[in-house]
Amino acid sequence: MSVLPSRPDVFSLTQRARRAVESRDVVYLVTTAGFPNFGDELIVEAWLRYLAVHRPLARVVVDSQRPGQAALLLRQANRRAVFVDTIWNLVQYASGDAAGPEVDRDAPWEWIARATTRMGVAPREGDGVELLLRANTIHIVGGGYLNNVWPHHANLVTVVAEAARVTGAKAIATGAGLTPGFTGAALERFRFDASTFEVFDVRDQPSADLLGSVPGASFTGDDAWLSPRVHRRPRAVPATGNVVLCAQSDLTDDFVWRGRTGFEALVEFIGVTLDEWEVAGSDVTVLECIPGLDVQVAERLGDRLAGSQRIPFLQAWRSGLPVSRGNTWLSTRFHPHLLAAAAGDSGVAVVSKPDYYATKHRSLTESGSQWTVVSGGDEVPARPNAGGYSPADSARNRSTKRALAASLYPIGVRLR
Repeated sequence: MSVLPSRPDVFSLTQRARRAVESRDVVYLVTTAGFPNFGDELIVEAWLRYLAVHRPLARVVVDSQRPGQAALLLRQANRRAVFVDTIWNLVQYASGDAAGPEVDRDAPWEWIARATTRMGVAPREGDGVELLLRANTIHIVGGGYLNNVWPHHANLVTVVAEAARVTGAKAIATGAGLTPGFTGAALERFRFDASTFEVFDVRDQPSADLLGSVPGASFTGDDAWLSPRVHRRPRAVPATGNVVLCAQSDLTDDFVWRGRTGFEALVEFIGVTLDEWEVAGSDVTVLECIPGLDVQVAERLGDRLAGSQRIPFLQAWRSGLPVSRGNTWLSTRFHPHLLAAAAGDSGVAVVSKPDYYATKHRSLTESGSQWTVVSGGDEVPARPNAGGYSPADSARNRSTKRALAASLYPIGVRLR
């Protein structure tokens, strides 16, 4: 009896081919997710889901300050994701009080560049640096953290640029908010490093102006427009008389209202606005987008909000925001403005920190939101009824961001 040669195991060959691709395709995302902050998580979730569909074999690395918390919130978005804090550890060490004499406090980016690309400079981060240097794409995802509110965050750009110079990886940034801008030597270094990026995309015109002649500069709006949580088509819903309040307690020192400043001024402004709009406490829903920080205004108002409902962060994250229900919004936070306006809801955006949030909220009105934007002062804004985005403006914002994503992660990409 003759023995036929065995046929190769097709499944085994397929598995080996998949593993070969997986070992070569590493997409490295840099983010502030895990704090947590609803907007930051929303953006990273959007990119993780996009990559799960368009680069399903890629190993996706998410580098954040709190990788454990980020993993808990985002683990369902992409089964290929792993969560680390390598880049953040390098940046925070070089910028903090614990930095040793090897770090030049006036130019910490020099040590960071060495630590990013030379094994042994930061030995405890060895495995993480090795993984970073395997990446084909290193991507700083959107948000408002690359600016002078947090000056040391400029060094995130140095890490990505230096790794790209050494390995040939594609360096990209998307949906960045760069104002208030870096200054002095940090700004010079930022522009030098940004010039290494294949694409450096921003979400507002002042950020585009700050980039200047950086070769890869582009302007496609906030990364949240990539999220499937953004309503596909805004719709008008009859007003209920109810108000959703999302008022922060952080970054309020510069808020001015009738001669008062800071957190107490914001509390008074919210209370007076609700009074003039004749909104009962039981008609208010308090939304928490950063745990702990977005309940303090409501707590300070006390009995004025008696009977109000509360949506804690985890409920909002798991079940979504209460949009398209006929509510009027009163929000200092940026991403509730975007999501509610995209659903067609009316609202007032309150600028708690003018040199930071004014640009953010106005970027949305300039892209089609009909919300009122106020920065304190003496007058109470009229209760709005203009709605949010038109269907055409919403569709344009979504398609612009999706076109950018498709150009960054093309199907059939050749790996280095």
